[in-house]
Amino acid sequence: MNAVAPLDRLADRVREEGPPLAVREEAVTGTIPAIFGELAAAGPRTGGNGTEYAFVVEAVREGYLCHYGSSRILDQPDADLALLAGDLFYAIGIRGLAGLDDLESTGILSDLIRVAAELQADGRADSAEVLWLGQIVALSCGKDDAQREAVEALEAGREGAEAALLDWSKRSAATNGLGRAFDIVQTAIDSRPSNF
Repeated sequence: MNAVAPLDRLADRVREEGPPLAVREEAVTGTIPAIFGELAAAGPRTGGNGTEYAFVVEAVREGYLCHYGSSRILDQPDADLALLAGDLFYAIGIRGLAGLDDLESTGILSDLIRVAAELQADGRADSAEVLWLGQIVALSCGKDDAQREAVEALEAGREGAEAALLDWSKRSAATNGLGRAFDIVQTAIDSRPSNF
């Protein structure tokens, strides 16, 4: 799968929508990898439709970045327009997921959007990134009780919750052969630019 394909598709959707949104053309020329999409596409739950899952995840990630960071593909929208664009990208992602008829993934991404918003509102951006990693591994590989408990603990702000979710994510990624894709995302989180 081409790592840039999901961002190109998102840019095309923005062009279809037209003004007031505008694509920052240099953003989709292959310089920004779609790392969360790559991780999502690499797992046993998603591998059969990897390209579509990558698109869904990158659409949701773009929505998140419009709300809490900086867009990878839009040409500097003002704050109000960025919020509206974020909602549009969330809708594009969820609509794409509906086409895959995957209720478990719908729940995983819905929880991701909701809990990440709560963490951001609480000033816990680092925890939100750990949540992103854990939820995308869950989407890619499946979730279990340990993952659910770790997400609930993270949402509640319990001590050790980040470490527990990160440990679960590492183990699940290793068990399912996602080591390289996982390491790329974790390294990006650790060095976190505002638009990855």
